[in-house]
Amino acid sequence: MSLNYKDRYYNHFEKRDGKNPPKFEKDKNYMMRFDAPLSHFKFEDNNLTIIYFKDGVGELQWKNKRIKVEANKFIITNPSIGWEYVNERQGYIDVLSLVICDALREQFNYFVSTSQVRLLDNPFHSISNQTYFMEQMFGANYYRSGWLLQSIYRLSNNIDYAQTCPEELSIDVLQTIYNDQYRGYGLATHIASKKPSTKLETLKRLLRANEYIQDNLMNPISLDELSRVSTLSKYHLYNSFKLVYGKTPHQYINSLKIKKAQKILQNQKLSVSEVSDLFGFSDLAVFSKLFKKVYGKPPSYYLLSK
Repeated sequence: MSLNYKDRYYNHFEKRDGKNPPKFEKDKNYMMRFDAPLSHFKFEDNNLTIIYFKDGVGELQWKNKRIKVEANKFIITNPSIGWEYVNERQGYIDVLSLVICDALREQFNYFVSTSQVRLLDNPFHSISNQTYFMEQMFGANYYRSGWLLQSIYRLSNNIDYAQTCPEELSIDVLQTIYNDQYRGYGLATHIASKKPSTKLETLKRLLRANEYIQDNLMNPISLDELSRVSTLSKYHLYNSFKLVYGKTPHQYINSLKIKKAQKILQNQKLSVSEVSDLFGFSDLAVFSKLFKKVYGKPPSYYLLSK
């Protein structure tokens, strides 16, 4: 195995690489690594697919959706009639992707929906109904499943990758994505709608707003911006955000800023005033008051304790 994936398609399950992308077979698992100018790829009657884009361009198309590829994001597509990747610019994409065959997915369905007693009594059973995952681009920095995909990506550039078991790595990814999204579905129950599909769609849009906040924490963020990013009206965004996260968007943004400010004060040689300015607080007294409310101590405490 070569650790150079430039213009190569490496399948960790088969420990084999080649110059051309594989044609996925329904009854096989895949863990692919490549960095290549893929212009087009189609997976008809697709299995569960998880794709982490370290870098790249293009878009994914399926179920009347068109989602633009963005760096350091990942996407999940459930089994369906198929998806298509289109890269009209034919630019390079640096990718880690997993394809989970139905047999492994159905065994996983049984594991996560069955009691420990039944797992012991009937260990080799499976459940064919689909575990439904949310299908959209997720920022890899903001979810445990994203952290795991980043970790596997980094591992793939290390010689130790050849000694790892791709099936075990796939199970880890499945479990972590399931746990992340189970928590997400739990948040969706707080949304004021009777229809589960409306709750889920609202949650997806709130997640986009949340990721935008995380990406732009050093900049001023308005309700109008969050409304545009989430494609929710300002009032719908405000009420739904408060129901899901327990804070208004403004309160939530400030809580994240204070959390990051505390880490900076602990680890860097910046004054309280400099950290306050860094996060856009125009009034040092307001910053100090918010900080003390969260941590029970003024920000200066962390400078004095170094």
